[in-house]
Amino acid sequence: MFLHGYPHVERDSEGINDPLYASALIIDDGENQIGFCAVDVIFVSKEITKEIRERVEKSIDIKGENLMVSASHTHSGPVTVADAFYDPIVPEPDPEYISYLISKITQVFIEAYHDKRRSKIAITSADSTGVGGNRHDKLGPVDSEVPVIVVRDFDQGHIFALSIIHCMHPTVLHEDSKLISADFPGYTRKFISDNLGEDVVLLYQTGPSGNQSPRHFIDSNSLSEARRLGFLLGKRITENILRLNERDYQEWLSLKVQKTFLDLPRKRFMSLEDAKEKVAIVKTKLDLMRLYEKQETEIRTVECDWFGAEENLKLTKMSINGGLEKVYETILPIEISSVALGDVHFIFLPGELFVEYSLKIKSILPGNVYVSTLSNGVLAGYIVTQEAEKKGVYEAFNSIFSWESGELIVETVHKMLQN
Repeated sequence: MFLHGYPHVERDSEGINDPLYASALIIDDGENQIGFCAVDVIFVSKEITKEIRERVEKSIDIKGENLMVSASHTHSGPVTVADAFYDPIVPEPDPEYISYLISKITQVFIEAYHDKRRSKIAITSADSTGVGGNRHDKLGPVDSEVPVIVVRDFDQGHIFALSIIHCMHPTVLHEDSKLISADFPGYTRKFISDNLGEDVVLLYQTGPSGNQSPRHFIDSNSLSEARRLGFLLGKRITENILRLNERDYQEWLSLKVQKTFLDLPRKRFMSLEDAKEKVAIVKTKLDLMRLYEKQETEIRTVECDWFGAEENLKLTKMSINGGLEKVYETILPIEISSVALGDVHFIFLPGELFVEYSLKIKSILPGNVYVSTLSNGVLAGYIVTQEAEKKGVYEAFNSIFSWESGELIVETVHKMLQN
């Protein structure tokens, strides 16, 4: 299958390094039920989420709107949504695979529901420092706090499920890798399985990480480096779990789900002439850096800027001819969901937000709110900061929404948490 994640590159899979998983967790407090599902794919669309919710609600006694479906965002998995930028290299999603994907996610939700058992839950966190960072500036903003929901069998006492959120692009593997893989999160899953037990189900969700990647923290874009980072994260999580004592686990947590829908302000595009000039300027810079054999990480940053300039040119043309309106219609309004487990809130947002928005949302209730992105739908491009839009970085060129969108999302979440 075509591996989706890098623009303008023909990349068909030649084998499987590690299997892709859909992992589900149903939590029931006796009055309300909620479900999380973490999936090792690059995106889940609104249409996929809607179909899953409808199928599950018809099969078991749970509200479809209480189900959250999140993509890990691996760049070494199949195409799951149509390319909004009309990259001629990227094929349309395979209908057979999409049908398979929906069936599998529906299946794990139903299996989780029927496998419910009396449990205790602890909510802790781990530190992911060293597993990646800001891809524009090694010393730039990061969110290295990884929340961990630990679910333990009430009678037997053993841990059987973990749900985590990590603000990091899973992009150790680049376009030269032709193997299907969950990237470093797949190795995190393996470490936890090896050390906490094969029956421990890990839900790996990705938080706001639009400007986060392992780029400056690896020696190569290799499977061995994916393994090293994945094992490092797995070790940190495992060590923190093993430090928990009996009083950290709770026998009962109230559940509350809130949901709102939000329109987002469109981006103001540059003129067609300026967009063409930007492509030429960035391409010249890239050619010079390659000529003078600059550091690979520096070249990669400018290479991404070139991708972004090319995509910005396409988007500018689409905005002129009205093609972008079709994209907006499939995306908007976005869904924002809040799930409270006791006094800890988990926010589910679509799309790729810069990490600064994770930090802003978390500052509303420090230690009691965490953000999962790429959930219940997709956004074309990124949600960047005002500073990034001014600088004209790759992600800003790749976006179809203005930076005000991020501030509006933070404001909306703040209001939700006050209810």
